[in-house]
Amino acid sequence: MTLTQRLGRGLLAGASALALALLPAGLAPTTAAAAPAGDGSGPTPVDLTTTRAFSDTFRLDPAQDTDPLYGLNVGLDARQSVPAGQHGISYTRVSGRWDTSVAPDQWFVQTSHPDHPNKLLFAKGTSAVMLGAPAVADGTGHYTVSTVIDPVVGDTAGKDWGSIVLSRSHRGSGYVTGGDVDLGLTVNSGGGLALFHGGGGETPFWTGTVAPAAQYAVSLTVSTGADRAVTLTVNGTPFTVAAPAGVTRWPSSAFLYLGAYLSTGDRVTTFGDGAGHGLDVSRVDTGATRRAEPLVDTFDGAPNATADFGLNQDLSARQPSLISADYTAVSGVKGLALDPPAGSVQVNSPAHPNVLSFPKGTSAVRLNKPATSDVPTGAYTVHAVLTPVVGSTSVQDWASLAVSNASGGTGAVDAEDVALGLRVQADGGLTLFQGGTPTALTAVPPAGSYAVSVALATGDKQRATVEVNGTTVFSGRTAAQLPRDGYVSLGAHHSAAGRVTTVDDLRVSMLGGLGYYGYFDIRDPNWPNNGANHAPEVAAWTNFNTYLRDRDPRLEFLDQCLPASCVIDLNQETVIPDVPGEWPVHPNPDAAQNLLDLVRRIGPNIDKIAAVDLTDEAYAHNLTPAQVQTQAEQIRAAFPDKMLIMSLTHYNAEQTAPIPSIVDIVGFDHYCFGRGEIQWRLANLKTFLSSPDQHLMLFPESTNEYRVADGCYSGTTDAEIAAYNAEYRGIAAQDPRVVYLQNFRWLGPDQPDKVPLTVAAQRRIGTAVVNATPTPVPASVGVYRPSDGSFGEAAHNGRYTGQAVFGGGGDAVPLTGHWTGPGTDTIGVYHPDTATFQLSNDNATVAATFPFGVPGDIPLVGDWSGQGRSTVGVYRPSDQYFYLSDDNSTVKYRIRLGNAGWKPLVGDWDGNGTTTVAVYDPQTQNFYLNDSNETEHPRSPVRFGNPGDIPIKGDWDGTGKDTIGVYRPGDQTFYGAAENSDLVIYRTKFGNPGDVPLVGTWG
Repeated sequence: MTLTQRLGRGLLAGASALALALLPAGLAPTTAAAAPAGDGSGPTPVDLTTTRAFSDTFRLDPAQDTDPLYGLNVGLDARQSVPAGQHGISYTRVSGRWDTSVAPDQWFVQTSHPDHPNKLLFAKGTSAVMLGAPAVADGTGHYTVSTVIDPVVGDTAGKDWGSIVLSRSHRGSGYVTGGDVDLGLTVNSGGGLALFHGGGGETPFWTGTVAPAAQYAVSLTVSTGADRAVTLTVNGTPFTVAAPAGVTRWPSSAFLYLGAYLSTGDRVTTFGDGAGHGLDVSRVDTGATRRAEPLVDTFDGAPNATADFGLNQDLSARQPSLISADYTAVSGVKGLALDPPAGSVQVNSPAHPNVLSFPKGTSAVRLNKPATSDVPTGAYTVHAVLTPVVGSTSVQDWASLAVSNASGGTGAVDAEDVALGLRVQADGGLTLFQGGTPTALTAVPPAGSYAVSVALATGDKQRATVEVNGTTVFSGRTAAQLPRDGYVSLGAHHSAAGRVTTVDDLRVSMLGGLGYYGYFDIRDPNWPNNGANHAPEVAAWTNFNTYLRDRDPRLEFLDQCLPASCVIDLNQETVIPDVPGEWPVHPNPDAAQNLLDLVRRIGPNIDKIAAVDLTDEAYAHNLTPAQVQTQAEQIRAAFPDKMLIMSLTHYNAEQTAPIPSIVDIVGFDHYCFGRGEIQWRLANLKTFLSSPDQHLMLFPESTNEYRVADGCYSGTTDAEIAAYNAEYRGIAAQDPRVVYLQNFRWLGPDQPDKVPLTVAAQRRIGTAVVNATPTPVPASVGVYRPSDGSFGEAAHNGRYTGQAVFGGGGDAVPLTGHWTGPGTDTIGVYHPDTATFQLSNDNATVAATFPFGVPGDIPLVGDWSGQGRSTVGVYRPSDQYFYLSDDNSTVKYRIRLGNAGWKPLVGDWDGNGTTTVAVYDPQTQNFYLNDSNETEHPRSPVRFGNPGDIPIKGDWDGTGKDTIGVYRPGDQTFYGAAENSDLVIYRTKFGNPGDVPLVGTWG
């Protein structure tokens, strides 16, 4: 094979390049001379790490403590020390309780009540508020919270208390003993003090007392260093407290909750002294919560004693951003995919707390959602702090940050799929990689850690900027194609044992893939919600709900929104019905001023708003394209840093309805018509987007209630709607441009009783989105080339990721499986002339050689009994029997299925973790799937493919179930089908004529 041959979309290298790929990563060549740092035309990296000191005096005219806001988020720009060009930081009302997540009535928490001016007041029982930006450690590794607490006004002897809670989670209740609480302090009216750590129940890990007083000046300083110290000063009395044994380090970032526990309704708690000392925080991270798009991972506090060593633990807690994302541990080495040794990648390990660490040689992690270009800039920024070798600034071992075209790369910075990668040595040496080609950059001064920011302008721009510790080391046009959806990996290489690399503070300006989940019309002032805010009912599994306001002037619901999480409609400001109560509308001539007035009324709660809707289904409401364009421009002018969302009817999606280029997310609804109808309209919509950086949303149906979702209330069952919801998730899993599922609709607390299966499906899907719960890995494709015995792999998105030679070529039959247990599939071959299997655990050497079956058998691989690992089997064409082994030696199952001339197939058809048999009739292109290895009872046949196709199977959309597919040798295209259907849900082209198709799990 020559170096010019292509495998799918990437190079399948010849023997010389293969030898290079198998070299230790540290021996990869670099150019000797430093290259120019580009032409200076690269994009400016977005500053994702903005922090500032915080102070709220609680000074407010008591006349503004009125229904419905009660002063909580009123006048923040004046109350707080706000830098020029920024807003005050708002508070979110939360329950403050252990038994509910529903915040109490608005008046439970007030600012500057006439009886308690210039103070934050808690009345009537138990409640809490959360500050909308987390406290964050300064350069010394500390943060301090200070305030003045009067636990019970007028009482100095009781046990009721005010509380300060620090939690990594922005989804907590604010109760001091909640499981999410990292550090909680109570101060009771008699001077009793107690410190709590989450999960410890009502028992504090420390108690103390000070003399009873009318109020208590409290200063709480947390050290995030190895001393794990908490310094508490109350009315001038200092206490130094060590963390409980289970805390290796206090988190470097934590959300602040203030709360109160009052045993009778006539008591009140206040914070602040009324003279200007309200609440002070030494430093807060405004970059983490300012917008809905960024991802931030602090790596703080995750439990490390888990099977994945903390990698995907506590994601929604340690990631203070609205969205979360999970990771895959990968080898960090060029070639076919391999799992790194256990423990090679860890989060919050005892030896290296609150960071991502690489303690074992060469390895990497891949972020499973891509960084993605936004509409305003056509670019994205990735930031991380890399420490190549802990404790050294002189060696050449390195850490890396790479952005790949492939959704399933190995994380090797020098791999061909890497569009842009940076290798940072401990001594400050830098190498830039583009498509596997290295370029030496000018070194930066040696430092223990290196803050790296990489900005990529995609599309027709194709430029990048790389900054290291504030120095621009590259800025200009790139040689490799930069992807709009780029998969980020972080890696390390060590040349000697005992060295450790760490990564901290990963930030991405915007993520693609499904990250937003919520409901349309969560609070409609009209029928059927009649003004009720149902968001608390779905809070556990949503992060992006839409609020309709009609002519309702109230904005109190924003007090209960998390930062950058709520979507609002602007119909009342921008359009007027032609006839009251009728469908057609026309533009409001005062729209521009109305929008500015609305922004003024929203005030500091503007940081609660993530996105704003254009008129829902604007063209169906008789607006013209010019009117929609004007509306979008007016909204953008009033809300310059909020995402714009536009919804279409399914008829618009079938046509070419104009979409303003400044719209960020666009989608359509088409209820209860199934996946095929949605898929083709989505594909058509993508052909007429006005910007290639626009993202997509879909509207899963939520109810079959009459007059709600057209198409769903004429006999559609709860089970059918639940199944439709799974299909929407499957569509989103296939397309990283789909970022939002906006369910239609949530009608009230009785919805789980009316459609329990649908609600259960939505809860399951939403929880996985909000918490970034790892889901089954979708199938990837590859090919085997008999002419040279080479295996080539591609990621799920069809991008080439690596290759290796194994098995000798010729008539060897290629195999893939997870031979030693769950994880990434590795390769093997079957020699039909001797009925001999050869399996590899490292894609290079033979780990096992054994005979099974007889010459002429067709080899099979599966997990026949749910053991968690692959073993072999054979299909004997002469008698149509499957012979399946659990130990690669003896026959465990023997079952007959099919007729002469039919082809065998095996897969996990029902998602129970067990592989069972199937057959394919090449004459009719019918598949017959059997859900047992012991009894013959095939499902109804499904016809899929064309004559000459090769039958395959795979979990094409990460459902946990295998479904059928075919490989078309004539055009080297893989086609995957939906379950029990001939609907194509996966398609990618990969390989060359004469290749043998492979499907497996390798990214």
